[in-house]
Amino acid sequence: MRIESFIGLRFLWSPRQDRAVSVITWISGVGVMLGVAALIVTISVMNGFRTNLLITVSGTTAHVRLLPQEGVLTAQAEAELLARIQAVPGVEAVAPYLSRQAFLRVEGQFRAVQVRGIDPTLEPQVTELARFIHGDRFSDAESPQTLLQGLRSAPGGGSGILLGAQVARSLGLLVGDDVQIISPVQRQTPIGPVPLIKRLRVVGLVETGLGGTDDVLAFVDYRIAQHLFRLDGVAGLAVRTADPLGIDALDWQRRFPRLRVLTWAQENKNVFQVMRLEKLGLFVIMTLIIVVSFFNIISSLVMLVLEKRKEIGVLKSLGATDGMVRKIFLMQGFWIGTLGTLSGLTLGLLTCWVLATFDIVRLPQGVFPLANRLPVQVEVWDLLAITAASYVICLTVTLFPATQAARVHPVDSLRHG
Repeated sequence: MRIESFIGLRFLWSPRQDRAVSVITWISGVGVMLGVAALIVTISVMNGFRTNLLITVSGTTAHVRLLPQEGVLTAQAEAELLARIQAVPGVEAVAPYLSRQAFLRVEGQFRAVQVRGIDPTLEPQVTELARFIHGDRFSDAESPQTLLQGLRSAPGGGSGILLGAQVARSLGLLVGDDVQIISPVQRQTPIGPVPLIKRLRVVGLVETGLGGTDDVLAFVDYRIAQHLFRLDGVAGLAVRTADPLGIDALDWQRRFPRLRVLTWAQENKNVFQVMRLEKLGLFVIMTLIIVVSFFNIISSLVMLVLEKRKEIGVLKSLGATDGMVRKIFLMQGFWIGTLGTLSGLTLGLLTCWVLATFDIVRLPQGVFPLANRLPVQVEVWDLLAITAASYVICLTVTLFPATQAARVHPVDSLRHG
């Protein structure tokens, strides 16, 4: 151990003439510990909500969607586009996509919905839809994959439909009930134009916790959607990538200049910008808590300099330089910051583990389908940033008392000590 560190520790732990200095020093360390712990817990909870929101959004939205500027993709155009998409690095899966507006009718009740035509076999490879599908008390034993396959062949015959949970509740529908879907496309008959109507059976409910999904969407097999809307192709292709956070929309647009490219980040831009700003704001606010505790470090070290003027004079008379004295008090701030930061890291990680393991904070039913307790996700880069910020602030606020100690004149300190 270097002499500066040794003397700094001796000054820090040796009995004090003024007990108030010792009390302030301990308060400083505890303040750093609580500030670091609070910052870790807050940021980790924000990370948990962000990750789970990403999973929720990807439940009904593909990472990338490629749509023609006009019309639909014919079978030949779809096959050619599929081959080009699969050649893009990072693409994991591709599925057909179709979306149109229609009406649901149940015993005189009408409800406007956004009908999504999907491939029940390929859709689970592209989105997380299967994670949000459930039945009721009669069909919960069936797996989400089984409920998805019911879009092609519903129990009891015919085709099935998946409804957003709020849509089903508003119409009083349960799994196993029949519903009529009315297309805005009309067909000509001897008595005049008549809207296309298809009777489907509810095979499951989709509940993501997002209002724009649960009270708007209805999912059918894309072949049924083609028949309802008189289309000879699909509206586009949905793509899943290995790195959804690293999607470059401009790069995709350059690769497919004649198509419209929509990414999940563009479609949910406002939500994730708000969460990013909230995380930054919380980081700044919680860092201020640590800054407040560091003012206690300044006051305790200033009082320590006044108390140790005689010892500083002795050290300088024995040959200690101003730089050595400055390092001694910098090391005291370093040790206070080290003990406070490491204790805060331990306390913060322990708190995160408790929140993630036990039902300390339960979420309201139906608000967040993926979890019943507070989501917590600890990221290494956040821990490093918090630790670095704590040390930087600690050493910065220690500069003033350390500089004051280095300016102590040995003759004056010994004469008046």
